[in-house]
Amino acid sequence: MTILFSLSILTMCMLWYLYYNQKKMLESYRANALDAFSSHEDMKETLRIGLYNRFKRDLEQQNEEDPLLFEHFVADIMTSVRGGNTYVTRSSGDFGIDIEEQADRGLYLGQVKCYNDQNLVGFAPIAIVHSQMMKQSAVGGYVVTTSKFTSNAYTYAKGLNIELIDGNQLVELWLQHLEVKRESIAGLNPVPQT
Repeated sequence: MTILFSLSILTMCMLWYLYYNQKKMLESYRANALDAFSSHEDMKETLRIGLYNRFKRDLEQQNEEDPLLFEHFVADIMTSVRGGNTYVTRSSGDFGIDIEEQADRGLYLGQVKCYNDQNLVGFAPIAIVHSQMMKQSAVGGYVVTTSKFTSNAYTYAKGLNIELIDGNQLVELWLQHLEVKRESIAGLNPVPQT
């Protein structure tokens, strides 16, 4: 009887030990997974590169359906996240402006650049947007890229009311846009309460 009791105690201890180790391993896995997704930096970088590849492919193939897919993509995001109405200009004769955004505060002008990491955006697009802001009495502007900006671009943009949106910031705006769309759809199809 004592041997059977001892074996029962030993089995229970062993089961408890296995349960504890599995629980500890699962908690560790969850913590690491949450840490990996809490910063989102790797995910944002992957999405940024994916955006470049997606829209660059369309530009290289001269998509006959819509050669301005990237411009429309950015315009939709700006409308969703910032409000107002956006208009994508035609591909030629636009004087360097890709997007016109009419907001409560006035007209904003935007230029977009689908560039890779080796092609940083310099000050030239900022100068073009600023020139058109002066000509059209716009209250602000922005330059959006899938890449990054040079330090000269940031220096040049200071005080001009031109926002520089790099690839990672574009991904953040895109994620906000998707959340707005999700909330909008959820509002149309409310979940019945039980």
